[in-house]
Amino acid sequence: MTGLQSGGGDTGLEEEWSVEVQPSEDIKELFTVLAKALRAYQLYDDNNPVRHRFVEGLRTAFKTLWTKVDRVKLSVSEDRILSGSTPVYTSDRRNDSLAFLFYKDGVREIGFTPGIEGGEMERFLGVLQRARKLRPEGDDLLTVLWEEDLDHFEYRFVDLLAEGVAMPEPGPGHSAEELRAVMKGELAEDEEEVGAESGEAAAEPPRQTVSKDDFNPTLYSLDRNEMQLLREELHKELTRDLRMDVLAALFDRLEEPRDPERQSEILGILKTLLPNFLSRGALVAATHVLHQVRKLEATEGIFDDQRRKESGEILDEVSRPEFISELIQALYDGTIRSTPKQLATLLQFLRPTALAPLLRASETVDHRELADVLRQATRGIAERHRGAVVRLLEETDPVVASAAARMAGELGVAEAAPALAGLLAHPDPDVRLAAVEAAVALRASTAASALQNTLEDPERSVRIAAARALGQLRYRPAKRRFEDLIDGKEIRDADISEKVAVFEGYAQVSGESAIPLLDKLLNRKGFLGKREPTEIRAAAALALGRIQGAAAVEALRKAQGEDDAVVRSAVNRAMRNEGEED
Repeated sequence: MTGLQSGGGDTGLEEEWSVEVQPSEDIKELFTVLAKALRAYQLYDDNNPVRHRFVEGLRTAFKTLWTKVDRVKLSVSEDRILSGSTPVYTSDRRNDSLAFLFYKDGVREIGFTPGIEGGEMERFLGVLQRARKLRPEGDDLLTVLWEEDLDHFEYRFVDLLAEGVAMPEPGPGHSAEELRAVMKGELAEDEEEVGAESGEAAAEPPRQTVSKDDFNPTLYSLDRNEMQLLREELHKELTRDLRMDVLAALFDRLEEPRDPERQSEILGILKTLLPNFLSRGALVAATHVLHQVRKLEATEGIFDDQRRKESGEILDEVSRPEFISELIQALYDGTIRSTPKQLATLLQFLRPTALAPLLRASETVDHRELADVLRQATRGIAERHRGAVVRLLEETDPVVASAAARMAGELGVAEAAPALAGLLAHPDPDVRLAAVEAAVALRASTAASALQNTLEDPERSVRIAAARALGQLRYRPAKRRFEDLIDGKEIRDADISEKVAVFEGYAQVSGESAIPLLDKLLNRKGFLGKREPTEIRAAAALALGRIQGAAAVEALRKAQGEDDAVVRSAVNRAMRNEGEED
């Protein structure tokens, strides 16, 4: 260990260290690792694995460096550490700057030699940790370094009281011996006599008190950059979320499988904290807890079976239907405020038990933005738990059952087809309608067979949806059922939209085999020239447009000169292949 003190000179050092070419990038990396290791050394106990990991990283960085050089010598300034003229560490934040930590106590050059990565490394980190906690009135870094007496860390320092002070030189009329005598006060009396003989006025006696005029306030003022930095640090400290710091400490301990009892205690604390966070609207903190618990569950070797069960209870608790309902109500009332992104991130961690209340809320909440977020979150949970979607099709709540049916169709849950067929006979028309739409999306033959009965559903919207669904599925076994409808009396009492849906569905499932019947309904004249009702003929024309082909076009051309404006318009649209889609 070296510590050379110098009282004069511009450099403040008696001699310069000779510095060979050093790998600057490797030294930069060394100081990056050193800063992280020092932070871990300050935050964690000596038996903490996080601290050990960072210290080992620093040891590895030193070993890597020693493969390229056999010594590191660096100079220190107020805000940086340099290898030659190349900065290898910079920081303008004095409170956590390694450069300023050395500089403020006079250290101007430092050096490392092979061997510091051994037993001395943690002693060196301990020195830096102690130095950051030193009080102005106590010891300084130099004292701590002297006490520790490290063999593989070198440093040079200056006397801060003498730094930058030029020593007086002997002038004319004074010898070097006289000058030293003056400095010791031995010539004071002689000087007074000389002054009296030369007629000079006697000097004023020294004052015994100190006036505030003796102090220049600008010497102790902070410059603009320092004031701004102080304001920023103060604001950061005042607005810092202490909850995240506390949670980070808890999860650091939770990662230690060697103490399962402490893990259980921490999991119990988190189980209590989570509802508290949510009730206060701290969704970010709650999401952080859920994310970390899920992450630890998935990490091998962290939890045993008992701890895994306890962590699962945390997620089960927030996924209960009662809890989700309360959360959504609080969001709707404005008791809890959240951005859509924050809410969606939170909800993605929920269990399948949360699906039912989320589906209900997404269908009933009178808030468009909230409803969209709930649908996105519900879809994310449903994608991970498709079996839960199938089970929800048996829900007695029609809102949940219909929403689950639509979700099954959107996600293409093929195993939901049998349950959808059963929903086609559900008492609630909204559920039956949702089941029809899902059957089309799944293109499942099981559900398509049951759709035929829905053509005679009591609800008009369901009948129309069923006719269109069978047409889109091209379900040929439904041809006979369509023909019975077209020949029956009920279709004549239906409105135009239902007539068009039935006729077009018939055309799609039957293809060219439907042309004779449709041609007859469009063009046939009965006894005394009587034709079919206008709406029936128009529906038949639009259905022919769905079939296309030469025979269908020929049937349409027969009616192009029709006097009935409604029929003529339908024929023209069919010729242009613009069949009604409603």
